[in-house]
This record gives sequence, C-alpha cells and structure tokens, in this order.
Amino acid sequence: MKNVYTDTSSEYQAVRGASGLVDYDGMGLVRVAGNEASSFLGGVLTRSVDFLLEGQISSALVLTEQGTLLSEVAVHCQGADYLVEIWPARAQATIEHLLAAAAGQPDATAASRPELTVTDVSADYHVFGLEGPQTPQLAQKLLPFPVSSMAYRSFVSAEHGGHELLVSRTGVSGEYGYKVHVPVAAAQDIRAELLSLGAAEIGLDALNVCRMEMRFANVEAEGGGQPRTPFDFGLQWMVDFNHDFTGRDALQATWEAGLESAPVCWVADEGVSEVPAHGAAITVGDAQVGAVSHSVYSPKLGRVIGTALVSSAVAASGLEYSVGAGTVRTISAPFLVATSFGIPLE
Repeated sequence: MKNVYTDTSSEYQAVRGASGLVDYDGMGLVRVAGNEASSFLGGVLTRSVDFLLEGQISSALVLTEQGTLLSEVAVHCQGADYLVEIWPARAQATIEHLLAAAAGQPDATAASRPELTVTDVSADYHVFGLEGPQTPQLAQKLLPFPVSSMAYRSFVSAEHGGHELLVSRTGVSGEYGYKVHVPVAAAQDIRAELLSLGAAEIGLDALNVCRMEMRFANVEAEGGGQPRTPFDFGLQWMVDFNHDFTGRDALQATWEAGLESAPVCWVADEGVSEVPAHGAAITVGDAQVGAVSHSVYSPKLGRVIGTALVSSAVAASGLEYSVGAGTVRTISAPFLVATSFGIPLE
C-alpha cells in the first residue's frame, strides 16, 4: 500500500468529507472450502464461524501457539465456503500459518486434505476500499439494487462491466465504507471508473489517522514488531474462550495470571505539537508507568492523539500523564464522531 498520493491533509479531508479510494495492494485472500471448512476456521480463529449466514462477514483474530497476535481477519461466508481477508502487512505470514495448519506441517506451501481445501487466491483479485460520507453513491454504481439495503458487515456478488465483483459494506475510518474485490484483469478499469466518479486516492498515512480517531487497532504500528497479545490492543472482545483455538491455552493462562498492563487512549493538551514515537515514555511524576504505542495528529480535533500501554494500576479514563515535555489526558474511545453519522444512507 502506498503511504501518500498527494498530501496527507487533503487525503484525510477526502475521507472525512467526501470519498476516498484505498488501493489495498497486497491484501491477503484465502479460500477455505469443504465439509470441514467451518471446523477448521474455528480451530485457527478466536471466534467460531458457525453462526455466520451466507453473505455475512465476521472479524476474528489469528494467534500463534504462544497466544500472541498474528493478524486480524475478516471472514466472508459464501455458503459452504469461506473467504478470509487479511490486512496487507500481515498477509504473507498469516497465509503461511493457515496453509501450515491445514497441511499439518510448518513448511506447507499448498494445503488440502479430505473434506478441506485451503487456497491462497490473493493473486486472482485486487481489492479497493471506498471510505467517506459520499461513498454510498459510488458503491451504488456497482450494484443492481439500492445500496441502502446492504447491512453493515455484509457482502454480495455483483456483475459489473462483464466482471464478477464482490462488494462488501465494511471500512476502517468510521465513515461509510465499502470494499470491492475485483478480478485482476479488471482492476485498472474499476480504479479508473471510481476515480472518474469523484473518489480521491488515499494513502496509508491518511487512513491511519482516521483509524486512530475511531480507535481501530493498528496492529503493525502499536505492536512495534514485538509479540503482543490481544489484550495489549484491547481486542479481548474478539476472543471467545468457549471454543478451542490455536493459542487459547496460552492466552487464557495470561488472563488468569492477571494483566500487568493495559491499553489506553489519550489526547494531548492544546499547544502540544510533537507526535511522540512508539516507545516514548509515559510518566506520572517521576515514575514511568508505560510507553506510547502509536500516535498521530488529528486535523479534525486539532490535537495529537494516541494510544499507550500502561500499568494496569493507572489504566483508566480521565487521568493525566506526561509524555516528554507535554501533558496528555486519557479518554474513552472513539476520539470523535464520524461525519457519516449524521448523513442518511440513501
């Protein structure tokens, strides 16, 4: 994914005020098919997919045996089959993990067994995202029915321009959001069409600001390359301990031992302009109580905002910390209300 196309500020304004086009170059896509598909996914994901109906999407986590987070995925139920969508930065490692789990050997490059087929189909499709309050009008051009009838976290297959597209209502900015899975041969045509309809190309930098404002966990930035559990990102709501999955025992042991640290959201005081780096010390008085996980400047708030991993004893909303020479205050997420919240979906 490209970090910036024009400048981060204008790309941010497109997402919050109009429509942005995100090129998810490198998005991982894995098709899981066969009678054992649901049981396989239940064993490798922190949430069962048994409750999913055709056309529905569920988010889940993929963990290592040690209970650390490998990636967050979106599982699309296509009847008896499932399509697993993986954020580009985590795609390769997660695909290898899923293939190995299916094949039962760590060096698997393809995986199948009776009643189960796990196939990497990433090279067959290109994925675009539409983010912003005006994106329903763009998505409508790809659909043969009213876009307002699409439920959040649902998807459909639709023919457009002689190509079969998968269109889903999902997003990461808090605004109206859609993803479009396009056959590779049609990718440039669909991109050109969406741009001609008024979408502005959006890079990862602007998208990450929007993700932070809505407190969608940024696993790559917040993890800092270190092994982290879902608890470190506040993602325990995506873990169902009532079924057996890879990493469950290790994760449950961590939980039962008591968490020494927890994530918090913070907003810097007015006048603080420095965006602290990952790992910057969080202090109370003379004592360090944690470290910054990730931070950005929010144009809409006019403040530096971020997340931190701090001692559980001081992990609460409404507290004051010091970061460098500045003061930050913890708040409850999200940081702001998306523009789309006040715009009817038509």
